[in-house]
Amino acid sequence: MASKYKDLLIKPLVTENPITLQILGICSALAVTSNLTVTLIMCVALTSVLTFSNFLYLL
Repeated sequence: MASKYKDLLIKPLVTENPITLQILGICSALAVTSNLTVTLIMCVALTSVLTFSNFLYLL
């Protein structure tokens, strides 16, 4: 049962999401930021956009 819920959360975010695979290409943009604060803000923004877009897809 727990595995079913895990699949419901992981599958759309990682395995069946082409945007996630394309986002891996912009990781170099995170590496060249000049400040740790900017990097953390970019990571939070990226994660929130990905998360909300996947939840909206389920609706």
